[in-house]
Amino acid sequence: MIKHKYPKLGLMIIGLFFIITSCKKIIDRDIIQSPTEANAFKTPADINHGVAGAYAILRTFLPDQVFLFGDIQGENFNKAKNGGSRLETDLQRRSGVGDLYQAGAGNWNGYYKTIAQCNLLLETIPKISGYQVNEKERYIGEAKFIRALCYFYLARLYGDVPLSTKAVEITNIPRAPQEEVFKLINEDLDVAIASLQNNYTEKSTRATKGAAAAIKAHVMGWLRKYDECEKLCNTVITGGTYSLVQDSAALISIFIGKSQEGIFELDFDSRNNELQRNKVYGRTLGRPWYKDQSDGGGGTDDYVLGFTPANRALLFPTGVRDTRRDVWFIKDTWTKEILFFGKYRTLKAQGDTASQNINESNIVITRLADVILLRAEALEALGRPGEAITELNKIRNRAKRPVYTSGGVLADTILIERRKELIGEGHYFFDLVRTRKMAKYHSKIKQADWYEAGAWLLPLTAANIAASNFVLTQNSFWR
Repeated sequence: MIKHKYPKLGLMIIGLFFIITSCKKIIDRDIIQSPTEANAFKTPADINHGVAGAYAILRTFLPDQVFLFGDIQGENFNKAKNGGSRLETDLQRRSGVGDLYQAGAGNWNGYYKTIAQCNLLLETIPKISGYQVNEKERYIGEAKFIRALCYFYLARLYGDVPLSTKAVEITNIPRAPQEEVFKLINEDLDVAIASLQNNYTEKSTRATKGAAAAIKAHVMGWLRKYDECEKLCNTVITGGTYSLVQDSAALISIFIGKSQEGIFELDFDSRNNELQRNKVYGRTLGRPWYKDQSDGGGGTDDYVLGFTPANRALLFPTGVRDTRRDVWFIKDTWTKEILFFGKYRTLKAQGDTASQNINESNIVITRLADVILLRAEALEALGRPGEAITELNKIRNRAKRPVYTSGGVLADTILIERRKELIGEGHYFFDLVRTRKMAKYHSKIKQADWYEAGAWLLPLTAANIAASNFVLTQNSFWR
């Protein structure tokens, strides 16, 4: 469960209280202390549990983060009706810090708690003996992968961020320039690629060589180093480990989890007590699946997010076949107009509807279709349109859509295909920033504000700024 620890900007007194009571920690998190005699990691099995703990922390906050800031903020969904929560309009209109704070902006505790866990592991792993062949390297690779993933999200959400490589920090940390943050991200991912194997028993739910290469491809795309991005994508695509799910009826299996195209995903399995209530599930399932209304969310179509007729016409026009529309969305039984989003609709039988801990679909961070379309984007940027079209049509063919030959702007065609294929998986807002097409396709962020002025970045909270003894400063657009 995500803990919303931070108040709105106006509540400076709370922030000052943090200065007095938190020893001026820049990051308000549950600090993981150095191991004691009673709790120290002593064996490789302890390290394995510690790595599993890092993945468990990710599960508590990352689904909401990628959905709210990758999809809702990108205007991928609208309220199905006029009633209900302001969640989506708060994020989409971006008219002030209050709207963004209401949706959880500024709460980066989960990332730094995960980073602290990884730092502790990286400090401890070399001190332990008794590893099996390649076991030590795997744990180092996983910790580096998870730390890099957290910093990659932080940099894309906030720009310059505090950079910590220690499990316990005793002084305030100023923001590090993005160049330094991305230097660490790339170093960590290089170690992960070199240390990890292609396959493990826990398919796609723990880091692999392919997962590290896929995330680094995204990093290179974000930095607009498309030559390196394309090569990394090609390594993942041709590595022989992943393949597209081709059976239309089986497309939903991608989100049940551990499919043949899954590269990295967060595992939710009732057998491992990993069920969770979060906004990805509660704001998109709605009445077609369960009726609980305990959080003002999923029990009625007044609250659920979906496609309005206008959005549906844009992405899935009438008369154009697309198996994704038919498998990943459910038409409501009342107006026959609204498409409810149903990728994550695998429910635990007789689950606990009072708490909404009933969904066990996996949250996909990256999969083969994502990497194929990212490679298409890179190839187009490199002036290799023929190859880009070949990659694009792999995804269109799978969806039973007409193949693309020419016409329009190829880069925009690839972008809209990514939006359709990856909707609900937390990519679209980041795609708009990376491709520099935010002003063209986002109705609320205008050209004069968006990139140079930093309108796409989230604001920090007053509590974060005050607790750092004002070492941190607000992002320039929100000052």
